[in-house]
Amino acid sequence: MKLFKLWMLLLILSPLAAQAQQNPTTIVDTVDTPDGPAILYKNFTWEYIPDEPLMFNPEIDSSGIFSSGWVNDQIFTYHTKPDSIRDTLIVLTESGRAFTFPIDGKLLRGFMYTHKGLDIKLNKGDTVRAAFDGVVRYSKYNRGGFGYLLIVRHYNGLETYYAHLSKMLVKVNQIVKSGEPIALGGSTGRSRGPHLHFEIRYKNVPMDPLRIVDFDKKKLIDSTLQITQRVFYPNDHVENAVVVKIKSGDTLGKLAKKYHTSIKEICAMNKIKPTTVLRIGRSIRVR
Repeated sequence: MKLFKLWMLLLILSPLAAQAQQNPTTIVDTVDTPDGPAILYKNFTWEYIPDEPLMFNPEIDSSGIFSSGWVNDQIFTYHTKPDSIRDTLIVLTESGRAFTFPIDGKLLRGFMYTHKGLDIKLNKGDTVRAAFDGVVRYSKYNRGGFGYLLIVRHYNGLETYYAHLSKMLVKVNQIVKSGEPIALGGSTGRSRGPHLHFEIRYKNVPMDPLRIVDFDKKKLIDSTLQITQRVFYPNDHVENAVVVKIKSGDTLGKLAKKYHTSIKEICAMNKIKPTTVLRIGRSIRVR
């Protein structure tokens, strides 16, 4: 019924409307027609979707969000340093665009100095959903450890990563909406069990998702994101932070094994080197 109504709408709209310049932020739906898929806009105009998404048109994508660094076979396509994007203000949701947390599961591992995302528990085959409206930039198996990986670039300029998937439900250059099923969860790549590895990046720079999303409520903390230095580093005030006092016989290797982490992570958290002498009585963070 919905498809029929949308198709009727396409028939009665003026053909001239299809030629009008559009703003991609006003897209309200897409629909299949006998002549191919079409985009519907809030101002009641429409046009057919070409082989690649409409927003790749430089006249429409004036900000360059869907043209700059748009490569389908590379994960990282920018050479951006964190300092170059500090003080950037990102409007996370606007014009009715929503946010959806990709999966409802237990947080297994957070954003760390050596782990640039969240690991969220799921069962193999669970549905993974798009966080924001956007376009799929990358959808393939990655041998670097991600396994089956999807990257979606969003209208707000962010990219979200969904890794260790078992099946892709969308293709590159496909438009997706917040909450739309995009993949099935799994344990591909370097994974010790079924979970979703979820990252939020801006021009390749990873940011702690827990500074952007309230994990318990599965909602955005705010409708805007002010990029400051703190978003590039783990939230040091999380409840599961563990600090211990060094006792006789403690070594980085023993602490890493005891607290299920790595020497590299402990060193990064405490800004020390693997060769640093652990003085008895010193407090050190291990998780």
